[in-house]
Amino acid sequence: MPKDPSASATPGLHPPANPHAVRAIRPFIPGRCRVAIIGAGIMGPGIAQVFAEAGYSVDLCDIDEAVLARAMAAFHDGLALKVELGLISSAARQDASRRVQAQALSDGVLAQADLIIEAVTEKADVKRELFARILRQAPPTAVVWSNTSTLDVFALAPGDLLERMVVAHWFAPPHILPLVEVVAPSGAQRHTLEACVACLRDLGKSPVVLQRFVPGFLINRLLRALGREAFYLLDEGVVSIGDLDVAVRTSLAPRMQMLGLMQRYDFTGLGLSLRNLENPQMVDAPVDLSPRILRERVERGELGIATGRGFYDYGVRDRLALQRERDKKLWAAVAALGDAVGDPKPI
Repeated sequence: MPKDPSASATPGLHPPANPHAVRAIRPFIPGRCRVAIIGAGIMGPGIAQVFAEAGYSVDLCDIDEAVLARAMAAFHDGLALKVELGLISSAARQDASRRVQAQALSDGVLAQADLIIEAVTEKADVKRELFARILRQAPPTAVVWSNTSTLDVFALAPGDLLERMVVAHWFAPPHILPLVEVVAPSGAQRHTLEACVACLRDLGKSPVVLQRFVPGFLINRLLRALGREAFYLLDEGVVSIGDLDVAVRTSLAPRMQMLGLMQRYDFTGLGLSLRNLENPQMVDAPVDLSPRILRERVERGELGIATGRGFYDYGVRDRLALQRERDKKLWAAVAALGDAVGDPKPI
């Protein structure tokens, strides 16, 4: 949960010991710092909710008015659900609602931003153009976070922007899941990275810092490997979609929540783990980057909840209702897990 913005300890970007080493950077202070979130698709509304609840003024921006309308509906529903679940008061909901403005991206929005969060589509040209615009229009003190999930945005951004830029990759739904993967460009100012991490912690998140950039970062790379094996098992007719999900929910998911990935090996025993990896009868699935069970659905336009059908059939239920049902279950799980998700540590 985000910390009370009125608390004495506030997140911030503090100037380095040598004030001439880099440009002075404005502190991240709730009530004074203005956040511009560029991109109001899947991630934008949830990120806006986190900052708004923590006391920040937020401009949620997009070039598509229909996307903005859906985003604000999701934002308000996310707050309403927290009231319904007893997680925040009605007054807190109203305060957070007043802190977020939906508007078209403009030079004026960029000019008044202290923190700019890039959450636009994962297309290199779109991001490159936006970063160039930020450099031209935003204050030289504004810090930039990119929510990219795979791209090397440091190769797309102007060099003059890199010293005040980091990747801060949130996970959907960002207003519930604690993890944010953080990575800075090589040669970046250390205090910028440290301030990003401090801000995320004060927002109630669990930032994990990568020592260097790698495409896909951590979790998407693990999911890519897991997904390839899952699609292989389904394509080969080994198991049904429903039974595969039951198997994961009733074994991997609860155990990983307590042990993570690597500590599980300690409990299994490293000798047995090595023998399992070396077992010649356990043949890895061939790498198939276009598995039939996934490709055929995409070709039919069955893209998931956005179209009402993906691996499951969602009938006439709309996207917002499905997201609300998901969020109810996730909030319940997060509450039940307590420090296991809020402050995860090895056993």
